[in-house]
Amino acid sequence: MELRDTTIRDLIDLTDPVGVLSFYVGHTPSQAADPQPTAPIEIRNQLKALRARLNGTDREVERAVESRLQALDGSIDELLDPKASGQGRAMFVGVESGDATSLHVQVPFKDRVIFDSNAYVRPLVAALDEGRSAGILVVSRQGTRLLRWSLSGVEVLKEDEFTVEDQVFAEEKAGPAMGNPANPQQSYTGKDKFEERLNENRHRFFKEVVSDTAERAESEGWDRVVLSAPPKLRDELADDLDAAGSYRVLKADQAWEDAPPARIAQQAWHLLRSVHRDRERELVDDVLERALGGGPAAVGLRHVCSALNEGRVAHLLYDVDLELEGFVSDEGTVHPRVEGPVAESDVALRRDPLFVERMLEKAIGTSATVTPVSDETAEPLAEYEGVAARLRW
Repeated sequence: MELRDTTIRDLIDLTDPVGVLSFYVGHTPSQAADPQPTAPIEIRNQLKALRARLNGTDREVERAVESRLQALDGSIDELLDPKASGQGRAMFVGVESGDATSLHVQVPFKDRVIFDSNAYVRPLVAALDEGRSAGILVVSRQGTRLLRWSLSGVEVLKEDEFTVEDQVFAEEKAGPAMGNPANPQQSYTGKDKFEERLNENRHRFFKEVVSDTAERAESEGWDRVVLSAPPKLRDELADDLDAAGSYRVLKADQAWEDAPPARIAQQAWHLLRSVHRDRERELVDDVLERALGGGPAAVGLRHVCSALNEGRVAHLLYDVDLELEGFVSDEGTVHPRVEGPVAESDVALRRDPLFVERMLEKAIGTSATVTPVSDETAEPLAEYEGVAARLRW
């Protein structure tokens, strides 16, 4: 299954009378040759910890989970195989029903096992945001390839071969030209003229390619375009691409002229990842500026949750390390505390230890974009309880 925002919405709807088991595994290419990969050890340890947490609680739930885990033993082994497809893999299984959904992506997940009433989608939210699609333009003197990078890999969208127009050959490479009697030092050969016309032809070709790439970026919603080109062309084409659209142009040092898509995907990821913190910082600064200026934005749990309940959140930002309990009503509304009108109403509330997860589900359910921010980028959110949002109105 390919990871999309609709995938996460479908997983949120995956419910089970007993609960849902969520498994996440991460692999890197170097681990494929490791005789003792760490993922199996970590997952087994987390399964052991899960059994310990369930021990002595609800006996029926404990037996149902144990029975399902035993039935999944082979599937878990496949998930842990470092040579299987995808650096990041996830599996979600209903404990009672056995209904299972699996997916793999090209970025590794942190190894974890979660048992909850719903599928645990928080790592998918982060992967979807960080792994949003981007364009890759591979240029050589012979032609170009335009590719789409996504969590599923790299797909070739278009290939254009550089061909010389017929008129360029009309006065082709004639031999040495007659010298200029007025200036014996001056000589202009037919070959020089041919090279000049050839360069003009190539310049028009690249101009069209840049225009096509900018149009595709607009239609695909790319905010990054990676450029691989010969050194003599790289800077000029990067400037042209930058001027043609509202995306960030990233210049690759590698020459991908003959590279297969799988290698391009692996090398492009590191370049795309390198600017992720810059985007997070820009998003945080923009939302806080809007909120402090009285614009359509909200900061702090109370205001953000209120906007989520009203379906007004367009883009939710939260500290990736945020962990807290809150309350969820029978109507599906989220409340960080029982206070104000909620405390005075007859609405039934239940305490939820995975309250951030419920906030994410609420945001995704109303088609909001979600971005987790981390490290020093999240520091400005600390005084606002780790959350902020750009609002629709």
